Amino acid sequence: MGKSMLKVRIREKTGKAEARRLRRKGFIPGVLYGPHLEKGLPLEIEISQLKNFLSLLSEGERIITLQLLNKEGEEKREVIIKDTQYNWIKGRIEHLDFYEITRGEKISTEVPLRLVGEEAVTKKGGVIEQMVREVEVECLPENIPSYIDVNLKDLEIGDSIKVKDLQVSSEVKILTNPEEIVLSILSPISEAELEKLEEEKGVMAEEVEVIEKERKEEPKEEKESAKKGE
Repeated sequence: MGKSMLKVRIREKTGKAEARRLRRKGFIPGVLYGPHLEKGLPLEIEISQLKNFLSLLSEGERIITLQLLNKEGEEKREVIIKDTQYNWIKGRIEHLDFYEITRGEKISTEVPLRLVGEEAVTKKGGVIEQMVREVEVECLPENIPSYIDVNLKDLEIGDSIKVKDLQVSSEVKILTNPEEIVLSILSPISEAELEKLEEEKGVMAEEVEVIEKERKEEPKEEKESAKKGE
């Protein structure tokens, strides 16, 4: 079993109204699903307990134990947190998805990328444009990496890194398209280029304004033509 344990309660009611009611009471909705479950199991998690649990969770710890409480008693399941819905405006977690694992069976999950050697790029005057921040991998639960390092130390301006360039252990298979570009190193925009872009934006704005003005005048001209025709 996973070292860290989180208590959750199985809930009978579902739906948006029930989710709002739970949040007002200091809980958040969640769901447990997995390859050996016929359907998702709806859960409710106490927010204060979840905050305490997350604060004690070790960095990189992926496998945890859910202590499921219901009318009949309790049971424990090994899971990973598959998805977290976060409300950035209210600054709180809105929903959690848990995925039940079975030791010895491979699973697929998302793993974040960690940039290493950013200072070397900035010293060369390069600008990092990152397009991919996590990749999907397949492996045994105990081999899920906390993150995958992306080494930037030897990159020059104009270079890029693709998914196929990422280094992982032999126990881990990356499922994301290998040709997808993870990041590129761009040259910084000069003041002259920035001024040119601003000028182009200004010209485009003026052109749009003229077009809108012409569109508004068209109906008047059509009405006048129609009256003359009568």
